[in-house]
Amino acid sequence: MKMLLLGFASRLHGELYYKSMFQEVTDILSVFKDLEIHKDIITEPVTIDVNNYELIIAYLLTGGTSKLAYKVLMSTDRKPVLIIAHSKHNSLASALSLRTKLLDAGVKVKLIYFLDKNDLLMKFTRFYKGVVAGYSLKYLRIIEINDYPETSDEGKRFADRFGAEIIHVNYDELWRIAGEATIDDIRELENLVHQYIDLSGTNKQYLDKVLRIYYALRKLLSIHGANAIVIDCFPLVLKYNITPCLAVAMMNAEGIPTACENDYYSLVSLFISLALTGYPGWISNPSGITSDGYLRFAHCTIAPVLGRNCFLTTHFETGNPYAVVCRFRADKVLFIRVDKGFDGLTIYRGKVVRSGLLEPGYCRTQLIIDTGTLKPEEFVEKATGNHHVFIPWSKRLIESLKHMAWWMNWRIEIRN
Repeated sequence: MKMLLLGFASRLHGELYYKSMFQEVTDILSVFKDLEIHKDIITEPVTIDVNNYELIIAYLLTGGTSKLAYKVLMSTDRKPVLIIAHSKHNSLASALSLRTKLLDAGVKVKLIYFLDKNDLLMKFTRFYKGVVAGYSLKYLRIIEINDYPETSDEGKRFADRFGAEIIHVNYDELWRIAGEATIDDIRELENLVHQYIDLSGTNKQYLDKVLRIYYALRKLLSIHGANAIVIDCFPLVLKYNITPCLAVAMMNAEGIPTACENDYYSLVSLFISLALTGYPGWISNPSGITSDGYLRFAHCTIAPVLGRNCFLTTHFETGNPYAVVCRFRADKVLFIRVDKGFDGLTIYRGKVVRSGLLEPGYCRTQLIIDTGTLKPEEFVEKATGNHHVFIPWSKRLIESLKHMAWWMNWRIEIRN
């Protein structure tokens, strides 16, 4: 994603001053990939070629620059604009004026105000992560695995919305590649899994079969140059009496967003988690309210890097091998859901009360969540679907999500 930084100043404020301010900020921002700096500070109307850039950054070094910046920016095909302002020389006053002018003209605009160098670096980093995550969705190259002759309608809608590429693979092709795995391939994957998951008590024959699916997913990524996976898993379980849960969990652990149940909405959330935190998300189903008044979530595909004391057991619905069980490592989480139509994001905060294989009758990894001021009954009443994706809490994560939503023109709702 290419960005162009433009500096605007009024000569009334002194060339020595605004040049030093510009140098200070460009030294900070020059470390960001694909951000280019227009070296000459703009003090009078000019025409700037911005055809190769997706975002224009307007740094208002001084007051008296809103009209100048507006004139220059309105000649740039109305690209999205980030305004940067500091606390001195009426920079913020001009920035607020410019923001109003651009909004009135229908330009997408965001404002960052900073106090010092560290404040700017922190705020711009959060902004950068958010907008780059949104921008990068169109570069997803997704393998969709199903038992149909073509990509699903859900996949086609996803491609239409984001411009991503979907590569269709049927079960027969998946299983053909799985059958190519050698004993050495299987042992290598077993050793990799064993770094995260206790494999004692597993049946070797069943484990080998499960690991072949893992092998096939990795091989398909390599063959097609893909970077994400969606798998319609329940028909596969019924057809082969084996689950892809471990393979899905391990692909997410490797940093490849991999969604089960052909869930493209959750795929977006899994991608968001990796892009903004470096950690995979966990797809999970709301599974009711506990007797002590907390929300319960459960699923069988947790990436083991998110947990501790992980082991394998039978899949909940079918009893087939193998589901992943972990105790959740993080104490605080966000859980999110992308809306139908891929046009909104709902965010919840939560504290982990307890987790693991807590009770029978549920998917194998269970997470009991305290949602604070949000009553569990309110969540159930207003939830817009089943799968929600859990993301380990990190400081300022919500701000990056807001920046991403701004870039994507998404509605965003924080419910607690």
